[in-house]
Parts: sequence; C-alpha cells; structure tokens
Amino acid sequence: MKVRAFTLIELLVVIAIIAVLMAILLPALRKVRAQAKQRVCASQVRQHALAFIMWADQNDGKLPLPTHGGSWLWDLDIETVNFMLRSGMIKEMFYCPSNPNMTKYMDHFWTYNCQWDGEKLTGGDGAFIVSGYCYILENDTSLDGVNPKPAIRNDENKTGPKKWLRTVTESNAANAELCVDATVGQRDASMKYGYNFGTITAGGTWAGQRIHDRSNHLKSDEEPFGGNIGFLDGHVEWRQFRDMEGRYGNNICFWW
Repeated sequence: MKVRAFTLIELLVVIAIIAVLMAILLPALRKVRAQAKQRVCASQVRQHALAFIMWADQNDGKLPLPTHGGSWLWDLDIETVNFMLRSGMIKEMFYCPSNPNMTKYMDHFWTYNCQWDGEKLTGGDGAFIVSGYCYILENDTSLDGVNPKPAIRNDENKTGPKKWLRTVTESNAANAELCVDATVGQRDASMKYGYNFGTITAGGTWAGQRIHDRSNHLKSDEEPFGGNIGFLDGHVEWRQFRDMEGRYGNNICFWW
C-alpha cells in the first residue's frame, strides 16, 4: 500500500496557516492575561483600602502616617505592614501581578532596615518596605527633603489639587483616593509623555543587582495602560492612563 506524504509546498502552507492563526490569537491571549492581572490587582488594592480603614477603626479614625524611613509614595512603615498582615493580607498582595520585577525580586523590596521571619517584619525606627502600590496619605513634614506633601505639579495638573488623607472622616469618601497602582516615570524629553515609565534609574535603582523599580500595567516604556484606584469608601476603579496626571515629585513623578 502506497503512503502519500506531504509535499514541501503543502507543509509550507500548513505552517503559514498556523503562523497566521497565532498572529491573530496571541494579541487576544495577551489582552485576556492583562485583564486577569488587572482584576487580581483590583482585589489587592481593595484589600489595602479595607486594611487601612480597619487601622483607622482602632486608632480614633486616623489613617497610618507614611514612613519616615523612605521617601517615595510606595514606602510603608513595618508597623502598618504587620497590622495589614494580621488583618488577613499576605506578602504577595503588596505587589501587583503585572509588575515583573517586583514580583520576581519581592524579597528585596520587602525588607529595608528590617527582617522578615515568614510571619512578621521586625526592625528599628525607619524600617519600611517598598510596596507595589502608592498611598495618598497626609504628612506634615517633607519625606524626601524636597517635596512636602501635598505637592502638586501645577504645570501638568488639569483637575485641581488631590486630597491627601489623614482620617476616614474625610468628606466625599467615594472620590477620595487612598491606595493606587504604582505609576511612576522619570522625566525624559524624548518620550511620548515626557517620561520614561519603563525603567527608573535615579533613586529607584537597586544598583548592586541592576534591578529597577517599574510601573505597574505597562503598555510600553513610554506609556502604561492605566492603574487601579482604591478609594476611602473601599471601592476600586480602573483609570486609563490618559486620565492620570503627574501629581507628586519632579524628575521622578508619581501619576494617578
């Protein structure tokens, strides 16, 4: 019995068809994966907001103060972190699943002047972690010696000053941003938005290991997709990057 094999032309046609199908399906699969990460991230942002509200319930309505050990909006005091862990959060929930560097090198970002025993963080004054999220918390002093909060970049501001939160009794809690995705860029005139969001090379570099802090939900080095915004009443909304503004910092600027 004679067995008919594929000719070279037929094989090439099959390969071409597979390549076309993959080209059609891969973008759709990437979009589905990105949307799944957005949903997981939104759940984590909501847990942050609820943990802060629980903190306030036990502290006369006052929200936790930002750490004095770090100078960025994602720096979080270990006392606050340990409370959040006791409230039911786990270490992984402090890092957005869309951020490959922070999820891969989590242990580095998790310990600044402190130690992790698998259940809690211990350390002296100024001990903190670098979270994958940013906190819009009021503080009367300047954390970085340059930009006291609240600090607004008026040249990029379209919608007016944002409210920096001190207590849970703020008016209009449904519009008061509390915890937001880390969207941070370094000024670069050659970029589409004037900022490079892909790699932060000043102040945000772990120089010894060449690992860089990066924005969450990146579309490219020039533009993020957007970010999840957690509000004081506990709800979370997705905000497109086109609706974000540079709000804090100068050469390195946080957006929400």
